[in-house]
Amino acid sequence: MTDTFPSRRHLIVGVFAIASLAVVGSIAVQSLAMDECRAAVSHATTPYKLEQALRSATCREARDEAFVAPWARSR
Repeated sequence: MTDTFPSRRHLIVGVFAIASLAVVGSIAVQSLAMDECRAAVSHATTPYKLEQALRSATCREARDEAFVAPWARSR
């Protein structure tokens, strides 16, 4: 391995790869939260359990992230 700095092309490809992984990762987390929320809601057998499921952190996260574009998230 040589002691030279990466070329501009390598830097651009690296930045693009990291940004792509961040977007794909946030989409995957969002879809997982939505699936978990749907599962909790479908397993609720009483109105109280349904309300608790909808107020859970998982459903709140899925609801909050559904309205924000992946590139506009601060996380």
